[in-house]
Amino acid sequence: MPSARLAAMQRLMRPVPNILSVARLLALPFIVWTYSMYAPGAAWTTAWIVLFAALSDVADGLIARRFDVQSEFGRWVDPIVDRLFFFTLVAMLWYFGTLPWWAVLPLLVRDGIILALVVPTRRYTEQGPQISRWGKASNFILICALQWFIIDMRGLGWGFFAVGATLYVASGLLYLYRAVEFVRRARSEGRPSRTA
Repeated sequence: MPSARLAAMQRLMRPVPNILSVARLLALPFIVWTYSMYAPGAAWTTAWIVLFAALSDVADGLIARRFDVQSEFGRWVDPIVDRLFFFTLVAMLWYFGTLPWWAVLPLLVRDGIILALVVPTRRYTEQGPQISRWGKASNFILICALQWFIIDMRGLGWGFFAVGATLYVASGLLYLYRAVEFVRRARSEGRPSRTA
């Protein structure tokens, strides 16, 4: 792509990933509201909103990388919105009796640990330890599981949930180990804090 055209596309696309992230956040009340009208039955309206939100998450990453329009706002906000989105879906399904507490608790504890590690790891780098492919795969499988629960196909939901939750918790423990090692290594090397 010629440099002038690329620069023009970058100016056009620069706000798009952040707009998509904020749109996902704003969609959460509508997801809970629409599910409340159908729970515990099949909530197809909710399922469609969740599908479009999940696709927007894929799109904002592709756009940011394709046009090189990553921003500091996006680096911080996108993963937080992703976790809030997932947290809301899981909490919603528990609140309306679709998922039992013992299935929900390990996922929420895992996400709480990930969020708690954001600040200490980013004191030393813009990126910190990266989420593994297992983490991304478990996220995809769990979103599929939650979608099956939302449309009241619980047999399929539990099948996907068993696989996804196992990978999700395991990937969270891996992330915790990597984050602790990352901060320990940064301190031992005398790497200056980015907030200093």
